[in-house]
Amino acid sequence: MAQVKMTQSGIEQAEFPKLSFGKSLFTFIFVGPIWLLFLKLSLSEVLANQVILLQTVLILIAAFMFTLEFSKARPSPVVLVIWTFNCGVVGVPGLSQLLVNTYPWPLIVDEKSIFLAQVCTLVASLFLILLLEAPHNQKSKNSVSRNLNRIRVRNLTILMLPAILYAIRSGGGITAFFSSRTAISSAKAAAGLTTAQSGLFVTGTRALVLFVCVSAIILRKKDKHDTIANFSLATSSLGLIILANPLSSSRFWFFTVVASLVITTVNLNPARIRLGAMSLFYGSMFVFPLADYFRGTNRTFGSVGTSAWLTGDFDALQITGAGIQWFQINGAVWGHQLLGALLPFIPRSIWTSKPIDTGIMIARANGMKFENISGPWVAEAMINFGYIGLILFPFLIAYLFRIVKFRAELFPDDFGVILNGFLVGYLPILLRGSLLQASGAAGIFALYVWYSTPKQTFKKENAPRSPANASAHGALKKAA
Repeated sequence: MAQVKMTQSGIEQAEFPKLSFGKSLFTFIFVGPIWLLFLKLSLSEVLANQVILLQTVLILIAAFMFTLEFSKARPSPVVLVIWTFNCGVVGVPGLSQLLVNTYPWPLIVDEKSIFLAQVCTLVASLFLILLLEAPHNQKSKNSVSRNLNRIRVRNLTILMLPAILYAIRSGGGITAFFSSRTAISSAKAAAGLTTAQSGLFVTGTRALVLFVCVSAIILRKKDKHDTIANFSLATSSLGLIILANPLSSSRFWFFTVVASLVITTVNLNPARIRLGAMSLFYGSMFVFPLADYFRGTNRTFGSVGTSAWLTGDFDALQITGAGIQWFQINGAVWGHQLLGALLPFIPRSIWTSKPIDTGIMIARANGMKFENISGPWVAEAMINFGYIGLILFPFLIAYLFRIVKFRAELFPDDFGVILNGFLVGYLPILLRGSLLQASGAAGIFALYVWYSTPKQTFKKENAPRSPANASAHGALKKAA
């Protein structure tokens, strides 16, 4: 049974017991070692090849770190997502590729670059976790709180309605949104919509609909009879059904929507976080490839298991190695790619030297005709700043997520709660990259949050709680 304690900020938090040793061991085995048996990895193969040896070590360390967080009394969803990515996307599928000497894409990556990709992934990830888990030190006696303003949510709801209609019209009508992404893309091309226009209006509309829906849920927790909240929830829910269903949106965005809604709606106790983490781990390895069924008009299930792990869905290890190889040949770009991710709204007609996606840049450097490949965050770090990037990128990521965590958990307000739910769901996109491609929706969503949550300064002891967290704390107190 949970116990309630007071934090330094004066907020009640429930204390849950840690996972038992037996359950932790079971978790470790089914996240790490069991896949070595599944892939029929022999000791001779491990000892004969240093790349296979290091990939095995990467899997075991990722599984151990996943289990370490998983077994905590209050596991962090962000940390669990990071180790899920390292083990379930980079680790196990990467080992499968190494054992058969087959990679997803027709680009040559030498063994040294693969070795460096493994080392850099481990070093950067461990440093990132160290920064994320460092204790918070809030010295200020005053706190800035940002909670939802009903009128501003209403304004965005009014903006959302014509935006939804425009997105539907430019995407070929409602029928196309229940057909396939291919049909929507064809309709956009026929309408003369450029990539930039599609990114600005369609992606912006999807982010707006998700934000309005999440905001309405939080406002209804404060007052279920709120007319603005009820209208916004009804219209945005309809918009999500059309614009964010598995047929009309990417698998990553669909997961972001589901994760954002779940985190906002449900009280995430440790048991539910653990269930979500295991679902994400196994889902990323087995369900994610099958979800490609919805992409095209010809409904065909993709491969599953080891066959799926040789496809582009699991190209993170290869592309990280290719990114490091690109850096070794061309040198660091010293933030040029990152600058493009921070300023995605500037059109290329004005910024003529605006960078292209890192994945596209790697594909072109290797003469690939197909350019829609990933750009994992470690490759982004190396290309942007070289080996310094392995320190700088984790620092920047940790700084962002620590601010959001503080505002969502330790001293909660709506600003932190909404961004925390979104970023947990969007983190797989940011980790897989390319960063330039992924930054647009995240930046637009953050702008919506910033606009709708005006700043107020309070004494820490007088600051209001987020309605979502206040209700959760009350429920936990009763449960104790």
